[in-house]
Amino acid sequence: MENLGTIINVLNGYVWSTAMLVFVVVSGVYFSIRLRFTQVRNLRDMVRNLVSNQSSESGISTFSSFWTTMAARVGVGNIAGVAVAVYMGGPGTIFWMWVTSILLAAISFAECSLGQLYKLRVDGEYRGGAYYCAEIGLGWGWFSKLFAMVTVIGMLFGMPGIQANMIGEGLNHSLGIPPLLTGVVGAILLGIIILGGIKRISSFAAVLVPIKVGIFLLLTAIVLIANYDRIPTMFSWIFSSAFNQGSVFGGMMGSAIAMGIRRSTFASGAGMGEETPAAAAAETAHPAGQGLANSFGIYMDIIICTCSGLMILVTDCFNTASGYIGSGSSQMAALAASGKNGIVFPQEAVGTLMPGLGEFVMGVVVILFAFTTILSYYYQAETGMAYLLGKASESKRKNVYLVMKIMVLLVYIYFSTTTSSVAWGAADLACGMMVWLNVLMLWFLFPKVVAILNDYEEQRKADQVPFFDPDKVGISNVELWKEINKDKIAAAKASPKVAVAKK
Repeated sequence: MENLGTIINVLNGYVWSTAMLVFVVVSGVYFSIRLRFTQVRNLRDMVRNLVSNQSSESGISTFSSFWTTMAARVGVGNIAGVAVAVYMGGPGTIFWMWVTSILLAAISFAECSLGQLYKLRVDGEYRGGAYYCAEIGLGWGWFSKLFAMVTVIGMLFGMPGIQANMIGEGLNHSLGIPPLLTGVVGAILLGIIILGGIKRISSFAAVLVPIKVGIFLLLTAIVLIANYDRIPTMFSWIFSSAFNQGSVFGGMMGSAIAMGIRRSTFASGAGMGEETPAAAAAETAHPAGQGLANSFGIYMDIIICTCSGLMILVTDCFNTASGYIGSGSSQMAALAASGKNGIVFPQEAVGTLMPGLGEFVMGVVVILFAFTTILSYYYQAETGMAYLLGKASESKRKNVYLVMKIMVLLVYIYFSTTTSSVAWGAADLACGMMVWLNVLMLWFLFPKVVAILNDYEEQRKADQVPFFDPDKVGISNVELWKEINKDKIAAAKASPKVAVAKK
């Protein structure tokens, strides 16, 4: 296991180099400017599209797609990942996560819109992803297969690991349950859900994700209210540490920026292409509408990540790699000495109000966060495999999917018992490889994103409910959209001067 951890760390040194951090930030800035900061201007439309319940036999509703996407976004990266970021870069990491997330929202809009644009109908269901975008939009067959393979490997063997590990570590810390037992029981429950396919996964996510988010926000509010007098000090730490000021956390600015970008990218999933399969699965009339709805998730991601950071800072239940030891709990010195960080920080934070019970409640929240995230990861792996199998028979595809389901359960059990450093390393490696490939592709397809947004906004200004006509926008190889909107396109051609589908 030590050898595996060493290999993963070496690879991450290349994947998450300074070049990666610059690449993500520059992409976010450029996309935001070209899209005229649509992630800020169109907040109202984000919510309007989000509540759409339009669905069909081929596609799930925008609402279900959003929560399926949020199942991937809102995982232990939003809780334990923030704690690890604070450990590595100090409180200032939270500020840089805010900045990065706003920029990532533009990338999220781009990839989700393209996922909708280049979706196909496979076995009666909509399928889409970065690989479909690369092949149909750019004609990069080799790149598409490479990305699909990276997606399958990363989503089966890399990304689920940290979710499983944090469940095991969280319950072991709060209740002393052996991680192996947690892994076996969790794998059984996971298997019951994923055997039901995307419909069951999306239905489960649409119910459970809002519940887990609500519980976590309530816990944060309770902790902040109980420690209201420390809130000014907390924000002072965040801003001073972000710009390398103050003696307590001085010298951590570089780490704060690096970890802010890295953890924000991991927590939000924006730029990885992990959002596009669920975005493509939705039944909608315009790609940009779905792009706006799914990119709204970035704001929820910011809120949850911020809650995680505020919770551990206001209770002083954290330590840092530079030697700072929090005084909010008698456990912090012991945790620092043993090298433990991550999920134990928020557990200790809640425990300051409810000793014993608080750690358990946070452990339950972690289970909810991690479990729904793994479900989404599996769906993305299956979508990537569907692409690789191409025109293989339906029975062959179903057999391959069954093998994949068994494999993800075994991976879940394995990472439940491994060290958190190996689990985080594997997840970071999978995330980083997907970001490099996906964002590179987005640059080449970005003119299509601009055209889609312009068409959407023109129709909104004309007081129309937007629908997509590929011939009008001048985008080829998307014949499915002519079928989806055939009635609206025909009506528009018959009465070109009359607005179609008025509000």
